Amino acid sequence: MSDKKPAMIQSERGSVFSVFSEEELKEITLDSGRKVAVSGKINNPGIIDVPNGATLEDIIELCGGILNKSSFKAAQLGIPFGGFLTKESLDKELDFNLFDEKTTRTIIILSEEDCIIQYAKYYIDYLLGRMQEGSLDQYHEVENEIKKMWKILDRMSKGRSNMRDIYILRTLAASVKEKLNQKYNIMEEIIDKFYHEIEEHIDENKCYTSQCNHLIKITITSKCIGCGACRRACPVSCIDGEPRKQHRIDYNRCTHCGKCISVCPVDAITAGDNTFKFIRDLSTPHKVVITEMAPAVRVTIGEAFGFEPGDNVEGKIAAGLRKLGVDYVFDTTWAADLTIMEEAAELQERLERFFAGDKKVKLPILTSCCPAWVKFIEQNYGDMLDVPSSAKSPMQMFATVAKDIWAKENGMARDEVTLVAIMPCIAKKYEASRPEFSRGLNYDVDYVITTTELIKIFQDSGIDLKEIECEEIDKIMGEYTGGGIIFGRTGGVIESALRTALENMTGERIKNVEFESLRGWDGFRACEVEVGDIKLRIGVAHGLEQAGKMLDKIRSGEEFFHAIEIMACIGGCVGGGGQPKVRKNKEEVLRRRGEGLNNIDRSKDLRVSKENPAVQIIYDKYLDHPLSHKAHELLHTKYFVRPKKGHDHIRDDER
Repeated sequence: MSDKKPAMIQSERGSVFSVFSEEELKEITLDSGRKVAVSGKINNPGIIDVPNGATLEDIIELCGGILNKSSFKAAQLGIPFGGFLTKESLDKELDFNLFDEKTTRTIIILSEEDCIIQYAKYYIDYLLGRMQEGSLDQYHEVENEIKKMWKILDRMSKGRSNMRDIYILRTLAASVKEKLNQKYNIMEEIIDKFYHEIEEHIDENKCYTSQCNHLIKITITSKCIGCGACRRACPVSCIDGEPRKQHRIDYNRCTHCGKCISVCPVDAITAGDNTFKFIRDLSTPHKVVITEMAPAVRVTIGEAFGFEPGDNVEGKIAAGLRKLGVDYVFDTTWAADLTIMEEAAELQERLERFFAGDKKVKLPILTSCCPAWVKFIEQNYGDMLDVPSSAKSPMQMFATVAKDIWAKENGMARDEVTLVAIMPCIAKKYEASRPEFSRGLNYDVDYVITTTELIKIFQDSGIDLKEIECEEIDKIMGEYTGGGIIFGRTGGVIESALRTALENMTGERIKNVEFESLRGWDGFRACEVEVGDIKLRIGVAHGLEQAGKMLDKIRSGEEFFHAIEIMACIGGCVGGGGQPKVRKNKEEVLRRRGEGLNNIDRSKDLRVSKENPAVQIIYDKYLDHPLSHKAHELLHTKYFVRPKKGHDHIRDDER
């Protein structure tokens, strides 16, 4: 390997050259007869001198081999496309004549972990970006065909395609090849060499690499050792299998909570990994990439870099993301305040009707921010779907505001913005792919990166949060309040909703906004809250086993609550399936993470969501008031009855 290793975005999922223009790469690779720039799914990407007689396999070994000891899939020669080499070419000497004067001397290695659909989308994104910056003038003649190809590939990646689309791709590829007088055409070669994989995406809605986030399910891979840890941990008993044999998941009952992932000792369970997609997007010229970060992420990610559980490193995260190349670093917590405005208004409206003697009002009202419990109630309690608040989660509210309001104010169409949500939760990947959170095929959240995935990206890219200087988070509409930050721990959402709702109902400022009765670590707790003449009974549950018990008691009439909060993960989002694994003293670590959020809350001058002036501005400018028609159109959603399995979601020994 050369001592002069270029700076590049990198993760354990692969690498992409990001700091070199096409002209610079051409100069680097052509200044010596046998220099080649190698990137992709290899351990040591960079510029190498290829020995005489070296095969493609030799070149891969010179670069440290393929990542994760995966199998070789293909190698793209040159940028723009100069042809694919497949497994048949591994043991053959690399023919330097394959690099023509129209391409740079680069090799991009694909492994069996690469989805060919995602790779093709990235390649087209790259071409369009280079065209936008004034390069690749010859491609402007076929820009229309290229954009049509991208739309077809996008449909394939989201399970919205049919076999006729392959025929259309062939036609478009032939047109491009003819107009540009190409020797090789990437789309023709992809169809020829990877037809079965494309067919799988279309006919089976399946991406075997788990890179198409709209086709992903939690999967137990062949690495499973049959230890049974996942089966014992699953709160809905959807995992089965014999000892020392690969286990399996019943997707009719799975809620995507990710608890199985957090307990697997050999990392044999995956919910897909969008890190390489993130890296590719950051490397694409003229692509605007923005991120939003959930409240709980800032008090957990630091553990991987020497900070204590609960330490707030939000400024470090902002600096790290900008160093990777993110264009705007935003905070979901602002949208938590917006969520509270809607949920608190719903709560207030139902409570006032109840206290006025309205027998038709539906209580309790259930907070609606956890996607795993949303799927849980849809699958198991279809008769209780009028209980949850219809307000979207903060992640989805932020995305709606970012793409439909912020983008427009900044002169961009929503499909010109790639929005990546950094979340503590595996189920957020499922939530982001729900069709109700999209306009056509453009989803509000393009994809989700978990805390653990971001840790890997930072570490592999040489970004140490302990060393990097803090930077401010970009303000999409303004700051967040303490009421927004406590969303990340058990009891926090309902506490925040009550702060706003009770101040609105009493017309008085609450002196002590910390409702201690709502706090605690019992899995299912009944709490009394009294402010002035208002006395409320609140239910709080964390963990889906406890949630089932609570909902059963409410359904049977054994318990009555005015409002309830359910979080699927123990401790709430601080214990999410996408958070750093806790090997020892788990409860203590979760407590410290939760207390870290409480400390941020206490440090804020504004601790009640309705006090956030930026939230009021968005109502004044765009939404009128909470629960208005405009607010419902933009900030609310619906729930759907899913296939149910009765009440067998809780194991008998845990009843």
